[in-house]
Amino acid sequence: MHQKYLKILSVLLLFIVVWFVFYNWNDILNVYFELNIYWAFIGFGCYVISYIFRGVRLKLLIGLKIEFFNEALHFSVLHGFFSYLLPLRAGDVSLPVLLKATGKIDLKEGIGALVRLRILDLSMVGIFTAMGAFSGARAISSAVQIIWFISGIALTFSWLILKKIGKIGDYLIKKIFQSKFDITTILKINSKEIFITFFIWMSVYACQYCMIRSIGLDLKLSEVVFLSAIQFPLQMLPVQGLANSGNHEGGWVSSLLLMGFSAQESMKYAIASHGVLIIYVALLGLLAMITGNRKIVSFFKSQS
Repeated sequence: MHQKYLKILSVLLLFIVVWFVFYNWNDILNVYFELNIYWAFIGFGCYVISYIFRGVRLKLLIGLKIEFFNEALHFSVLHGFFSYLLPLRAGDVSLPVLLKATGKIDLKEGIGALVRLRILDLSMVGIFTAMGAFSGARAISSAVQIIWFISGIALTFSWLILKKIGKIGDYLIKKIFQSKFDITTILKINSKEIFITFFIWMSVYACQYCMIRSIGLDLKLSEVVFLSAIQFPLQMLPVQGLANSGNHEGGWVSSLLLMGFSAQESMKYAIASHGVLIIYVALLGLLAMITGNRKIVSFFKSQS
Protein backbone atom coordinates (compact mmCIF):
# COMPACT_ATOMS: atom_id res chain seq x y z
CA MET A 1 0.00 0.00 0.00
CA HIS A 2 2.89 2.35 0.88
CA GLN A 3 4.46 1.79 -2.56
CA LYS A 4 1.09 2.36 -4.21
CA TYR A 5 0.78 5.86 -2.73
CA LEU A 6 4.37 6.69 -3.70
CA LYS A 7 3.66 5.66 -7.29
CA ILE A 8 0.50 7.79 -7.41
CA LEU A 9 2.36 10.82 -6.04
CA SER A 10 5.24 10.31 -8.49
CA VAL A 11 2.83 10.13 -11.44
CA LEU A 12 1.12 13.29 -10.17
CA LEU A 13 4.47 15.12 -10.08
CA LEU A 14 5.18 14.06 -13.66
CA PHE A 15 1.71 15.20 -14.75
CA ILE A 16 2.20 18.67 -13.20
CA VAL A 17 5.52 19.13 -15.02
CA VAL A 18 4.06 17.93 -18.35
CA TRP A 19 1.06 20.25 -17.90
CA PHE A 20 3.32 23.28 -17.33
CA VAL A 21 5.49 22.40 -20.33
CA PHE A 22 2.41 22.10 -22.54
CA TYR A 23 1.06 25.53 -21.56
CA ASN A 24 4.42 27.33 -21.57
CA TRP A 25 6.07 25.61 -24.52
CA ASN A 26 7.02 28.81 -26.36
CA ASP A 27 8.73 30.39 -23.33
CA ILE A 28 10.72 27.22 -22.69
CA LEU A 29 11.69 26.94 -26.37
CA ASN A 30 12.98 30.53 -26.27
CA VAL A 31 15.38 29.54 -23.48
CA TYR A 32 16.74 26.71 -25.63
CA PHE A 33 17.00 28.94 -28.73
CA GLU A 34 19.21 31.28 -26.70
CA LEU A 35 21.18 28.45 -25.07
CA ASN A 36 24.85 29.28 -24.65
CA ILE A 37 26.55 26.23 -26.19
CA TYR A 38 29.93 27.22 -24.76
CA TRP A 39 28.69 27.04 -21.15
CA ALA A 40 26.62 23.91 -21.87
CA PHE A 41 29.68 22.13 -23.30
CA ILE A 42 31.86 23.06 -20.30
CA GLY A 43 29.07 21.91 -18.00
CA PHE A 44 29.07 18.50 -19.66
CA GLY A 45 32.84 18.32 -19.24
CA CYS A 46 32.46 18.98 -15.51
CA TYR A 47 29.74 16.32 -15.37
CA VAL A 48 32.10 13.76 -16.96
CA ILE A 49 34.91 14.72 -14.56
CA SER A 50 32.61 14.22 -11.57
CA TYR A 51 32.01 10.62 -12.68
CA ILE A 52 35.70 9.97 -13.26
CA PHE A 53 36.21 10.93 -9.61
CA ARG A 54 33.24 8.73 -8.62
CA GLY A 55 34.93 5.83 -10.40
CA VAL A 56 38.18 6.52 -8.53
CA ARG A 57 36.28 6.57 -5.23
CA LEU A 58 34.47 3.29 -5.94
CA LYS A 59 37.76 1.63 -6.89
CA LEU A 60 39.32 2.98 -3.68
CA LEU A 61 36.43 1.66 -1.61
CA ILE A 62 36.18 -1.82 -3.18
CA GLY A 63 39.91 -2.31 -3.80
CA LEU A 64 41.49 -5.03 -5.94
CA LYS A 65 38.21 -6.87 -6.52
CA ILE A 66 37.32 -4.56 -9.41
CA GLU A 67 39.18 -2.90 -12.29
CA PHE A 68 39.01 0.86 -12.70
CA PHE A 69 37.88 1.46 -16.29
CA ASN A 70 35.77 -1.61 -17.15
CA GLU A 71 34.10 -1.82 -13.75
CA ALA A 72 34.52 1.03 -11.23
CA LEU A 73 34.09 3.86 -13.76
CA HIS A 74 31.39 2.14 -15.83
CA PHE A 75 29.44 1.05 -12.76
CA SER A 76 29.54 4.57 -11.31
CA VAL A 77 28.22 6.09 -14.55
CA LEU A 78 25.53 3.43 -14.98
CA HIS A 79 24.47 3.82 -11.35
CA GLY A 80 24.06 7.57 -11.87
CA PHE A 81 22.20 6.93 -15.14
CA PHE A 82 19.70 4.47 -13.65
CA SER A 83 19.28 6.42 -10.39
CA TYR A 84 18.41 9.60 -12.26
CA LEU A 85 16.11 8.15 -14.93
CA LEU A 86 14.16 5.42 -13.11
CA PRO A 87 11.23 6.48 -10.88
CA LEU A 88 10.85 5.86 -7.12
CA ARG A 89 14.65 5.61 -6.60
CA ALA A 90 14.48 2.18 -8.25
CA GLY A 91 17.80 2.81 -9.99
CA ASP A 92 19.69 3.15 -6.72
CA VAL A 93 19.87 -0.63 -6.33
CA SER A 94 21.71 -0.89 -9.66
CA LEU A 95 25.13 -0.38 -8.05
CA PRO A 96 24.99 -3.47 -5.78
CA VAL A 97 23.56 -5.47 -8.71
CA LEU A 98 26.35 -4.34 -11.04
CA LEU A 99 29.00 -5.13 -8.42
CA LYS A 100 27.49 -8.58 -7.97
CA ALA A 101 27.79 -9.09 -11.76
CA THR A 102 31.57 -9.27 -11.35
CA GLY A 103 31.18 -12.54 -9.45
CA LYS A 104 33.58 -11.26 -6.77
CA ILE A 105 31.28 -9.12 -4.61
CA ASP A 106 28.11 -10.35 -2.93
CA LEU A 107 24.93 -8.29 -2.72
CA LYS A 108 25.37 -7.38 0.95
CA GLU A 109 28.88 -6.01 0.38
CA GLY A 110 27.56 -4.02 -2.60
CA ILE A 111 24.73 -2.53 -0.55
CA GLY A 112 27.24 -1.67 2.19
CA ALA A 113 29.36 0.19 -0.40
CA LEU A 114 26.27 2.09 -1.59
CA VAL A 115 25.38 3.14 1.96
CA ARG A 116 28.92 4.35 2.54
CA LEU A 117 28.95 6.35 -0.71
CA ARG A 118 25.62 7.99 0.17
CA ILE A 119 26.86 8.99 3.62
CA LEU A 120 30.04 10.46 2.12
CA ASP A 121 27.98 12.46 -0.38
CA LEU A 122 25.56 13.77 2.24
CA SER A 123 28.39 14.92 4.48
CA MET A 124 30.23 16.68 1.64
CA VAL A 125 27.02 18.39 0.47
CA GLY A 126 26.67 19.57 4.06
CA ILE A 127 30.15 21.12 4.06
CA PHE A 128 29.49 23.03 0.83
CA THR A 129 26.02 24.02 2.07
CA ALA A 130 27.40 25.50 5.30
CA MET A 131 30.15 27.33 3.37
CA GLY A 132 27.63 28.75 0.90
CA ALA A 133 25.46 30.05 3.74
CA PHE A 134 28.22 32.48 4.75
CA SER A 135 28.16 34.18 1.34
CA GLY A 136 24.37 34.23 1.19
CA ALA A 137 22.09 34.62 -1.81
CA ARG A 138 20.03 37.47 -3.24
CA ALA A 139 16.79 38.39 -1.50
CA ILE A 140 16.84 35.62 1.12
CA SER A 141 16.09 36.60 4.70
CA SER A 142 18.39 36.17 7.70
CA ALA A 143 16.10 33.45 9.02
CA VAL A 144 16.43 31.43 5.80
CA GLN A 145 20.21 31.93 5.84
CA ILE A 146 20.39 30.60 9.42
CA ILE A 147 18.29 27.55 8.46
CA TRP A 148 20.54 27.10 5.41
CA PHE A 149 23.63 27.05 7.64
CA ILE A 150 22.12 24.75 10.27
CA SER A 151 20.98 22.25 7.62
CA GLY A 152 24.54 22.27 6.24
CA ILE A 153 25.99 21.46 9.66
CA ALA A 154 23.39 18.69 10.17
CA LEU A 155 24.25 17.09 6.82
CA THR A 156 28.00 17.42 7.47
CA PHE A 157 27.75 15.42 10.67
CA SER A 158 25.04 13.00 9.49
CA TRP A 159 27.59 10.15 9.61
CA LEU A 160 28.43 10.97 13.25
CA ILE A 161 24.75 11.22 14.18
CA LEU A 162 24.10 7.78 12.66
CA LYS A 163 27.10 6.38 14.51
CA LYS A 164 26.08 7.87 17.86
CA ILE A 165 22.50 6.63 17.73
CA GLY A 166 23.88 3.11 17.21
CA LYS A 167 21.05 0.58 16.99
CA ILE A 168 18.63 3.23 15.73
CA GLY A 169 21.10 3.99 12.93
CA ASP A 170 21.29 0.25 12.12
CA TYR A 171 17.48 0.12 12.03
CA LEU A 172 17.19 3.17 9.74
CA ILE A 173 19.70 1.75 7.26
CA LYS A 174 17.96 -1.63 7.37
CA LYS A 175 14.60 0.03 6.57
CA ILE A 176 16.02 2.12 3.70
CA PHE A 177 18.31 -0.47 2.10
CA GLN A 178 16.48 -3.67 3.15
CA SER A 179 19.60 -5.23 4.63
CA LYS A 180 21.13 -5.45 8.10
CA PHE A 181 24.56 -3.90 8.80
CA ASP A 182 26.85 -2.97 11.63
CA ILE A 183 26.78 0.84 11.36
CA THR A 184 30.23 1.23 12.94
CA THR A 185 31.81 -0.91 10.20
CA ILE A 186 30.20 1.04 7.35
CA LEU A 187 31.21 4.38 8.84
CA LYS A 188 34.95 3.64 8.91
CA ILE A 189 35.62 6.34 6.33
CA ASN A 190 39.23 7.25 5.53
CA SER A 191 40.76 10.57 4.51
CA LYS A 192 41.34 9.46 0.88
CA GLU A 193 37.62 8.84 0.40
CA ILE A 194 36.80 12.26 1.86
CA PHE A 195 39.43 13.89 -0.37
CA ILE A 196 38.02 12.30 -3.56
CA THR A 197 34.45 13.13 -2.49
CA PHE A 198 35.48 16.79 -2.20
CA PHE A 199 36.59 16.80 -5.85
CA ILE A 200 33.44 14.97 -6.91
CA TRP A 201 31.26 17.71 -5.45
CA MET A 202 33.52 20.50 -6.71
CA SER A 203 32.87 19.07 -10.19
CA VAL A 204 29.13 18.73 -9.53
CA TYR A 205 28.80 22.35 -8.43
CA ALA A 206 30.92 23.49 -11.38
CA CYS A 207 28.56 21.54 -13.66
CA GLN A 208 25.54 23.18 -12.05
CA TYR A 209 27.10 26.64 -12.41
CA CYS A 210 27.89 26.14 -16.11
CA MET A 211 24.47 24.67 -16.83
CA ILE A 212 22.80 27.63 -15.12
CA ARG A 213 24.88 30.07 -17.16
CA SER A 214 24.01 28.17 -20.35
CA ILE A 215 20.27 28.81 -19.93
CA GLY A 216 20.77 32.53 -19.32
CA LEU A 217 20.69 32.70 -15.52
CA ASP A 218 23.43 34.72 -13.86
CA LEU A 219 23.83 33.30 -10.36
CA LYS A 220 26.92 33.61 -8.21
CA LEU A 221 28.51 30.42 -6.90
CA SER A 222 26.99 30.66 -3.40
CA GLU A 223 23.54 30.99 -5.03
CA VAL A 224 24.23 27.83 -7.04
CA VAL A 225 25.10 26.11 -3.74
CA PHE A 226 21.86 27.45 -2.20
CA LEU A 227 19.85 26.08 -5.12
CA SER A 228 21.66 22.74 -4.92
CA ALA A 229 21.19 22.56 -1.14
CA ILE A 230 17.45 22.39 -1.74
CA GLN A 231 17.47 20.36 -4.96
CA PHE A 232 19.94 17.54 -4.23
CA PRO A 233 18.26 16.24 -1.02
CA LEU A 234 14.95 16.11 -2.93
CA GLN A 235 16.60 13.70 -5.39
CA MET A 236 17.12 11.27 -2.50
CA LEU A 237 13.39 11.02 -1.70
CA PRO A 238 11.49 7.83 -2.64
CA VAL A 239 8.84 10.02 -4.31
CA GLN A 240 10.37 10.57 -7.73
CA GLY A 241 8.88 10.76 -11.19
CA LEU A 242 10.47 9.49 -14.38
CA ALA A 243 13.88 11.15 -14.96
CA ASN A 244 13.62 12.92 -11.59
CA SER A 245 10.60 14.91 -12.79
CA GLY A 246 8.98 16.88 -10.01
CA ASN A 247 11.93 16.65 -7.62
CA HIS A 248 14.21 18.69 -9.88
CA GLU A 249 11.54 21.31 -10.55
CA GLY A 250 10.50 21.44 -6.89
CA GLY A 251 14.04 22.20 -5.74
CA TRP A 252 14.65 24.79 -8.44
CA VAL A 253 11.33 26.58 -8.03
CA SER A 254 11.62 26.69 -4.22
CA SER A 255 15.13 28.15 -4.28
CA LEU A 256 14.48 30.65 -7.08
CA LEU A 257 11.28 31.87 -5.40
CA LEU A 258 13.25 32.49 -2.20
CA MET A 259 15.77 34.49 -4.26
CA GLY A 260 13.03 36.76 -5.59
CA PHE A 261 12.24 35.23 -8.99
CA SER A 262 8.59 34.99 -10.07
CA ALA A 263 6.83 31.60 -10.08
CA GLN A 264 6.58 31.68 -13.89
CA GLU A 265 10.31 32.43 -14.31
CA SER A 266 11.29 29.85 -11.70
CA MET A 267 9.35 27.05 -13.35
CA LYS A 268 10.56 28.02 -16.83
CA TYR A 269 14.21 27.89 -15.80
CA ALA A 270 13.65 24.73 -13.76
CA ILE A 271 12.29 22.85 -16.78
CA ALA A 272 14.90 24.28 -19.17
CA SER A 273 17.74 23.23 -16.84
CA HIS A 274 16.16 19.80 -16.43
CA GLY A 275 16.27 19.30 -20.19
CA VAL A 276 19.98 20.14 -20.33
CA LEU A 277 20.76 17.84 -17.39
CA ILE A 278 18.83 14.93 -18.94
CA ILE A 279 21.00 15.31 -22.07
CA TYR A 280 24.15 15.13 -19.88
CA VAL A 281 22.85 12.00 -18.09
CA ALA A 282 21.72 10.30 -21.31
CA LEU A 283 24.93 11.00 -23.26
CA LEU A 284 27.29 9.68 -20.59
CA GLY A 285 25.00 6.82 -19.57
CA LEU A 286 24.51 5.56 -23.12
CA LEU A 287 28.26 5.82 -23.77
CA ALA A 288 28.89 3.65 -20.70
CA MET A 289 26.30 1.11 -21.83
CA ILE A 290 27.85 0.88 -25.29
CA THR A 291 31.43 0.51 -24.03
CA GLY A 292 30.64 -1.39 -20.82
CA ASN A 293 31.97 -4.70 -19.61
CA ARG A 294 30.31 -7.76 -21.19
CA LYS A 295 29.74 -9.18 -17.73
CA ILE A 296 27.02 -6.57 -17.22
CA VAL A 297 25.12 -7.75 -20.28
CA SER A 298 25.49 -11.45 -19.43
CA PHE A 299 24.35 -10.83 -15.85
CA PHE A 300 21.17 -9.01 -16.85
CA LYS A 301 20.42 -11.68 -19.45
CA SER A 302 20.68 -14.32 -16.75
CA GLN A 303 18.17 -12.42 -14.62
CA SER A 304 15.54 -12.25 -17.40
